[in-house]
Amino acid sequence: MHPRARMFVLGAIGALSAAAHVPQARAQSQGSASESQAAGRSLFYEGVQLMDQGKYAAACAKLEASLALFPGVGTRGKLAECYEKIGRIARAWGLYQEILALAGQGTRAQVASSRAAALEPRLSRLVVTVSAANGTNAEALVVKVDGEVMPRGQIGSARLVDSGEVLVEALAPGRKPWSTHARIAESSTVRVEVPPLEPESAPAAVAHAPGVDAPEATPASPAAEGAQSREGLGGLGWQRTAGIAAGGVGLVTVLIGGYFGLSAKSTYDGAFDSNCNAQTYICNAAGQRDTESAHDQARAATILFGTGAVLAAAGAVLFFTAPRRPKGTSTVGALQVLPRIDVGRTGEVGITVRTHSW
Repeated sequence: MHPRARMFVLGAIGALSAAAHVPQARAQSQGSASESQAAGRSLFYEGVQLMDQGKYAAACAKLEASLALFPGVGTRGKLAECYEKIGRIARAWGLYQEILALAGQGTRAQVASSRAAALEPRLSRLVVTVSAANGTNAEALVVKVDGEVMPRGQIGSARLVDSGEVLVEALAPGRKPWSTHARIAESSTVRVEVPPLEPESAPAAVAHAPGVDAPEATPASPAAEGAQSREGLGGLGWQRTAGIAAGGVGLVTVLIGGYFGLSAKSTYDGAFDSNCNAQTYICNAAGQRDTESAHDQARAATILFGTGAVLAAAGAVLFFTAPRRPKGTSTVGALQVLPRIDVGRTGEVGITVRTHSW
């Protein structure tokens, strides 16, 4: 076959094939649209039935799905009525406005106009402004209301919202995200100002606005927790800590004094049992050494008892007279008391006390 004839035949076959596929594609498209409409109608009837049963939240969900598949005027009207039942006044009013634009001058338009007018006094509004302190960042700042980006032209203007809790967010390049929850009552206007957004390296700011819940407190960092753990004993402050330490040293000193007292009595009794005459109080050399040692131990016991009692009393005074620390304050360091007791034959007692700060 001649090449030109072959090209002509192939072209004709291709054209006939394309012509055959066009009706098929149209049929598939029409079939898909019919299926969507059928599904939309089914969801509509289910929603109406749930409304008749008073299950408005479930009914609104069915009607929303129906409207997405089959966006008819009647579905809009029933969904607006359902929104009224659950208090979503702004959304109901918006649907009635859509019906007015689509229905022309018919009965549906008259009903929508009447119901929209009845809802207007109940409408709630949110005004979001941006602090001028954001400077040039304000141009790149994105504001969201319940996850929906607010057009820049609406910033500073009243925006219709349903009553309840509304999430307001602000984002900007190189800045920490900011968000807050605003509680909006029916027939009210709430204003929320986006504060200057902190740089990403700075600590997070706490946002407060009228009618707005404060964010949850930021947990303390490990470094701050470590500093708090070093505020004396459990954060008692240096004076109470010093009082507890002094009292503890005093108690230990009294116990040591008791030991020396018992040791002195034992040594003295032993000397008279073996090396001294109990009638004449005359002792040999060994008895003389034992009695002198017993006297030294007795002096040490007396000094230790007195010192321990003074320390215990001082600790009690320090502890019970310490001022209360205001909340939010911290102690830089804690007092550490280290005793050293030296007892010689002459009965000297040495106690070393030093402080240590972290």
